[in-house]
Amino acid sequence: MKKRRLPALACSAAICLGCASAPVQAAPQQKSDVEITVLEKRIADPTPQGVTLVFVLSVKNLLTIPKVLSRYDYRVVIEGLEFLNLQTALDAPIRIEGREEARLALPIKITYDYLYAVVPALKGRDQAGCFISGEMWFQDDRGKEKRAPLSFSGEFPIFRGMEIGFLPVEARDLTVGGADLVVKATVGNPNGFPFTIDRLSFRLELVGVAVKEGVAGQGATVEAHGEKAVAIPLLLDFFELGRPLYDGLSQPPVAVRLVGEVEMSSIWGTFTIPFDRSAKIAVAKVS
Repeated sequence: MKKRRLPALACSAAICLGCASAPVQAAPQQKSDVEITVLEKRIADPTPQGVTLVFVLSVKNLLTIPKVLSRYDYRVVIEGLEFLNLQTALDAPIRIEGREEARLALPIKITYDYLYAVVPALKGRDQAGCFISGEMWFQDDRGKEKRAPLSFSGEFPIFRGMEIGFLPVEARDLTVGGADLVVKATVGNPNGFPFTIDRLSFRLELVGVAVKEGVAGQGATVEAHGEKAVAIPLLLDFFELGRPLYDGLSQPPVAVRLVGEVEMSSIWGTFTIPFDRSAKIAVAKVS
């Protein structure tokens, strides 16, 4: 069954959207010919600026005649405060045949700046809960309109991103001909939940020279507000890579750049977070 996506509403722009959309109005109670249930709740596109809640809905037409979804309205309440109250008309109405089901994705985008303005108590919190209520409006082939109520709840994280850092480069051997090194990157977790590194894909540069591409850190768990070191061993040939690389390593701090992405799993789902981190790092000789 094909899943269709309802228009996303950015909560950061709720005031502007309200200029073009009518507030939700109470409607007389009617017997619904449509059944709406939540099949899935998930978090999408988390960034330190915001997150998107996606509700996958099953919309069943209980009658034998077709129904057309033409508009819907809903109200979002977070921590007991009204966060959003909108009515939206569909540019392309969705037709559901008699006794058939449609699966619709309802995304609600939340930006944290707007969230904190509406619900200041959430500053410093690790997650929040929300309650969504409203109606979907359907027309039959004669143009007669009826509503179907919707009501569900969800939770979302306050996502603070991921932090990449470096420990001193460990030099086990460093001569004019080559080096045996270990570069240790740290993966910091400023969030209120742990995550597991499924895959850390990277490109490593030392003194502006690309020295390695690969994958590291698989299976490592980074606890909430914790940090995990990921080791990248290197065997370098300066005759191949050039004398400037040897000179740079011999005269620390050495310029290091790590570029790539981390695929992580958590209680909120699986996400891919890109990174690009540069720093000048000390070199420590080890035996």
